[in-house]
Amino acid sequence: MKQLIVVADMEGASGIFESNREACWHEEMYPENKLWRSYGRGCITSDVLAVCAAAADMGIDDILLFDMHFAGCRESNIELEKLPPMVRLFDLPDRSILWSRIRGQAATEPYGLITVGQHARNGEPNAYFPHTIHTPPIASFYINGIHVAEIGESVMCFCDVPYIANIGCAASHREALELSANVTCITVKDKSRHWEPSPAETYPLIYEGVKEALRERESKTAYPFSDHCVCELDLTEGYRFDPPDSFPWKGQFRDGTATWEAHDLETALSLFWRMHDHIEKRA
Repeated sequence: MKQLIVVADMEGASGIFESNREACWHEEMYPENKLWRSYGRGCITSDVLAVCAAAADMGIDDILLFDMHFAGCRESNIELEKLPPMVRLFDLPDRSILWSRIRGQAATEPYGLITVGQHARNGEPNAYFPHTIHTPPIASFYINGIHVAEIGESVMCFCDVPYIANIGCAASHREALELSANVTCITVKDKSRHWEPSPAETYPLIYEGVKEALRERESKTAYPFSDHCVCELDLTEGYRFDPPDSFPWKGQFRDGTATWEAHDLETALSLFWRMHDHIEKRA
C-alpha cells in the first residue's frame, strides 16, 4: 500500500484573492457569509481533486486527508461527497489540530506528504492573507530556528516522511523550501506578478505538477526527526502571556514571548497549544 498524506488549508487555494477574501471565511464562524459555501469550497475542492487524480494515476491507493482550515468547525471546507473512494479523513473531533492523534493514525512509513491550499507565514511579502496559525495574536512561532506556520506544523509532524509537493500562493513556498530544499513547488496564484487564475486553469497545473513530483519521489527528502526541539512563540502588539504558577515542561514566559524545549517534534507542536492557552490581551 502506498499511503499519501494530504494536508489542506484554504487561504492559498486557487481562485481566492483579496477581492473575494470572504470565500475562505467558514460559515460556522461567519454565518452571514454565503461566499464560502457558494464559491470558496469549490475552489479548495478543485485543488484537492487535482492532487487525488494525479496520485491515483501514479499508483497511490490510499490517501489520508486533513482539512485544517478553521479547525474546530464541524463542517469540512472540502466537498467530501466529490472525493474518490481512496480518500479517507483523519478521525478528529471537529477537525481539531491534535498532532499526536494525526500522526498516530497514519502508516509508520507513509509514501509521502503533500500540502495544498497553503498560504505564507506572517510577515512574508507579496502574500495572500499571510499569517502564522492565527495572526493576531501570533507574530511568529519558531522550532529549531525555522519560522513555523501551518506548512511547518504539518511537515514537522510527519518528519522523516518525504515531502513531495507544496501547492498554494507563490509566497508560501519560502517556508516549504526551508523544510525541504527539493520539495516541488506548484504555484496557483502570485501577488508579485498579479497572476490570479481560476481553479479551472490551475487544475491541470496541479495535476501535472503532482504527477511529476511523484515520479521524482526518490529524490524527495523529509524534515528530519529531532530529539531536541527549541521553541519560541512571539505575540503581536497588544497581547501578552499570563503565565501559570507552574508548568511541567522546561520553558519560560517573558511578557510577549514564550520559550520551551521538547524531546520530539510532536511534543513541541502539542505544547504550542498549552502555551497558547495563556495568551491574553494587554490591559
